[in-house]
Amino acid sequence: MVDLIMIGAGNRGYFAYGEALRSIDGSRVVAVAEPDQLRRERFAKRHSIGTKDSVADWQVLLSRPKFADGVIIASPETEHVEPAIQALVRGYFVLLEKPISVGLEGIESLADLGADTSRLFVAHVLRYSSFFKRLKSLLDSDSVGMIQAVEYTEQVASYHFAHSYVRGNWRDSMRTGPSILSKSCHDMDILTWLLSSKALSVISKGGLKYFRKENAPENSAERCLDCPLNETCPYSAVTQYLSDNVDWPVNTIGNDMSFESRREILRTSSYGRCVFRSDNSVADYQNVLISFDDGVDAFFSMNAFTSAKTRKILVSGSHGEITGDFERDSIEVKLFSGDHKTYLATHDGSRHGGGDSEIVKSFVRYLEGEAGSLSTTFEDSLQSHLMCWAAEKSRLMGGTPIDPWSLINL
Repeated sequence: MVDLIMIGAGNRGYFAYGEALRSIDGSRVVAVAEPDQLRRERFAKRHSIGTKDSVADWQVLLSRPKFADGVIIASPETEHVEPAIQALVRGYFVLLEKPISVGLEGIESLADLGADTSRLFVAHVLRYSSFFKRLKSLLDSDSVGMIQAVEYTEQVASYHFAHSYVRGNWRDSMRTGPSILSKSCHDMDILTWLLSSKALSVISKGGLKYFRKENAPENSAERCLDCPLNETCPYSAVTQYLSDNVDWPVNTIGNDMSFESRREILRTSSYGRCVFRSDNSVADYQNVLISFDDGVDAFFSMNAFTSAKTRKILVSGSHGEITGDFERDSIEVKLFSGDHKTYLATHDGSRHGGGDSEIVKSFVRYLEGEAGSLSTTFEDSLQSHLMCWAAEKSRLMGGTPIDPWSLINL
């Protein structure tokens, strides 16, 4: 039996990783740390965890002698580095929710730890999705010849961006880092993995273009509940959070999903604020050009202003092209010779194209002794984070090329 400790029992810890673990034979969660009492009790009940092993503070669990095989850290990203360090010092294997850290100093702390960071794996779940695994196999088999260029777009979707990056936990770059890190380090990791190459230069443009006070409609109010436009505004918190839907993203704004409770949340929290009058500071649109050492240039775009929430990719090869739509689970290979094949990815229905459940299964298999089941090591994930910080530095400098590896001295 593989015994695990869960640190953080919110959206990722409870709904993604916790639920996946319930379906994996031979594994169990034996302890949980979560400061929110309702979430902690909900998780403990779901996993039959006793009172002494259900605590508010993760330090209580990690101060004990080692009593499990692994630790999953799904706490807010501002609380990733310290529990990861303590878990590694105690001898645990660690699965760490992305990003590793909100700042470079966290990366340096882990690198200087002296503990074995080869026991640390980052939850870049896209690598474990059936869609990207299929795409990786097609590229590795030279199905379209030599790769010449990649165009890759993350269509965040207007409602998702408004929820998470204007009203939500990731709206403040000083607290949780830039949006290119918190939202798209997944995607920088995918580019790194697909190309198996080192990033030499990053150039970026973009910024906070639309969700600004000067773009607020005439007669709009500070809060959507008080706004005469709350039935017609496409970003209305009333229509987003007070409908019959109590699934994601609505279930992240609080614990009680009753209509009255949700309405009170809109009255008192950031989730009820006008998107043009929030305290958000992260970019809502950003383009990034990455030059890799194999001569391939990759263009990445993070776009808040889309109706669909998906990722789309075009890989241009010497003998053909590959196009893919992540949410449609569809990949097309078109050769210049005229051959055309379509691949449809299949998965268990969990979020991120099945990646949420598959990475947990891979972590458990690794702890059972199956070497090679995990690929997102600390060392492998480092480049994606450096690419994000290089992109943000380049953006703030008006598009100056930045060598991502110059940002850190390891």
